Amino acid sequence: MTAYTLRPFEVEDTPSLARIYSRAAAISGKGHYSQPQIDMWANFPVQYFDEFQTMLMQGHTYLATNNQGKPIGFAQLHPTNHLTLLYVLPEFSRQGVGQRLYQHLEAISIADKQTCISVTASKVSKGLFEKMGFISVETEVSLRNNIVFERYNMTKYLAENR
Repeated sequence: MTAYTLRPFEVEDTPSLARIYSRAAAISGKGHYSQPQIDMWANFPVQYFDEFQTMLMQGHTYLATNNQGKPIGFAQLHPTNHLTLLYVLPEFSRQGVGQRLYQHLEAISIADKQTCISVTASKVSKGLFEKMGFISVETEVSLRNNIVFERYNMTKYLAENR
């Protein structure tokens, strides 16, 4: 198990998070998406760096860092009842990093007295969210740069605030 800590996002983290996003999409997306889908997805933070940075500055964005302080994953809660941007470097996947990031953001949502939390999950992350207690509400087909993506709108009810 990898030792890591969580900390809030700082604007200087943007290039590191763009690399995490791109690597996670390019490597973890294999077996779930076509190569054109992967290429479009993985290139988003490079092609739209300013937009990506603006997204990161919204809501609550947290990083998981290794014992050298280097980012290995990140996630965001924006607004306080919607999880987005959960990405972990492939070499650290399935080691609890994404789960811990999610649990930290869920605690923020609960503290904000939210009754449920939602996510639009990729084919890659759907299993993690099901493990965390989310249920699929609908399958969404989105079009980005004329490339079709299937995603899953999912919800989890937060028992502490019901």
